[in-house]
Amino acid sequence: MMKFLRPIRPSAFFLFVTIALLLAGCGQLDAPFGPLLYDVSFSADTITPNADGDNDVTEIEYSLRRPATVSIYFENESGDRFYFRDARRRAPGDYSVLWGGVVDQPETVDLGYGPVEVLSRVLPAGHYRWGIEAKDDSGDVATMTGEITLADSDTELPELRNFAVVPDVFRPNQDGLRDDWVSVSYYLSKDVNDVFLFLEKPDDPAVRVFIAEEPGVIKPNEAGYHEYRYEGGVDLNAEPPPDGLYDLVGEARDAAGNAVRVVRPVTIEEGGKPRADVSQGEIDWQGEVNRVVGVPLGEKVCFKTVVTNEGTVPIRTTGPWPGQEYKFTENYNTLAAEGHEEWFQQAGVWRFGINFDTTGVDFPFRWAVGRPADLEMRVIDGQEQWYLMPGKSGEVSGCIVIDEKPPVGTNFWWGGLIHEFVNVANNYIDRISVPVGAP
Repeated sequence: MMKFLRPIRPSAFFLFVTIALLLAGCGQLDAPFGPLLYDVSFSADTITPNADGDNDVTEIEYSLRRPATVSIYFENESGDRFYFRDARRRAPGDYSVLWGGVVDQPETVDLGYGPVEVLSRVLPAGHYRWGIEAKDDSGDVATMTGEITLADSDTELPELRNFAVVPDVFRPNQDGLRDDWVSVSYYLSKDVNDVFLFLEKPDDPAVRVFIAEEPGVIKPNEAGYHEYRYEGGVDLNAEPPPDGLYDLVGEARDAAGNAVRVVRPVTIEEGGKPRADVSQGEIDWQGEVNRVVGVPLGEKVCFKTVVTNEGTVPIRTTGPWPGQEYKFTENYNTLAAEGHEEWFQQAGVWRFGINFDTTGVDFPFRWAVGRPADLEMRVIDGQEQWYLMPGKSGEVSGCIVIDEKPPVGTNFWWGGLIHEFVNVANNYIDRISVPVGAP
């Protein structure tokens, strides 16, 4: 038995048509079904991309009816294609972007001083065929093309010539050995808008440590010789980056849009901010009573204390060794001159010292921050070096023979923990009065 469809009642039919016309008037009915790519235009068909502020850019406009991946490219007269945008995901809507002749197609080149990555560059002057290509989720592709001319293009790259990193392995722990700083230098070939220097992990480039340039005659973005000094942050009383292999990166971008990146490897070993303290801030002064040590002329002022390495890295030290006796008329320099050159001041060395308020030599009496039994000996560059290891403590002791009456006005004596050529880490420790009497 044949069945027939029920006819649409006139009132329902007219209601359907009315709604459809309203949607069409609002652009909602035909939007998914019209051309994918439309209203494509360039505001100028000739530009001079040289950052002089006159006709440097053209405005590219286009519209999409459906989600799509969009590419914008330029082809020269030889058929070589250069992408300004390559397969970028875009939602439906209207788009506008300024183009100043720059294409972002990274490539690595050798400019005579090692590999250089060109991040972006301005296309040379000439005639180009442009294309905007959109591909929607169903695979349909729409392309529109045209022509544009570039004249007087600034194609000179902002080179970081002779980019040098010395040394490429360093130990930012302020022990004075192989750790002074990393020196970075280069010659910037032209004035630029931006130049950056930073450390990054090869496996995590999102984490960057930026490095500031040393003050100089020329500004950071001016052509000329530039030099940086990187101490791992310990010079700013901060912890350096964790030990490991890093990329030290230099990037420069000029006003026209040319940009380069130079990378050199740097390894950080045994890095850390050294930290030490005199245990409980206390010195055991022999014979001290109520903050006074009375000493007859010709007798001794003796002490004992403990130094603890509270940091994460070893701290380097040198003699005189605990137990060393000084005359009041001697100091560590006079002892060093008698055959112990290693007892002169050394950058990065830690020593415990005794000072008094009329001395002409800051902390004239100095000792290693521990006995050999408290320390670890290492041979570095053929020389024995002694270290107080993290978490370890060293005992320090010594005497000063008062063989000469101190200058008038000498009232107070105290201890200090000296990080030579860096700072006095702890000063005015356990201050006492030392009146010197007649024998």
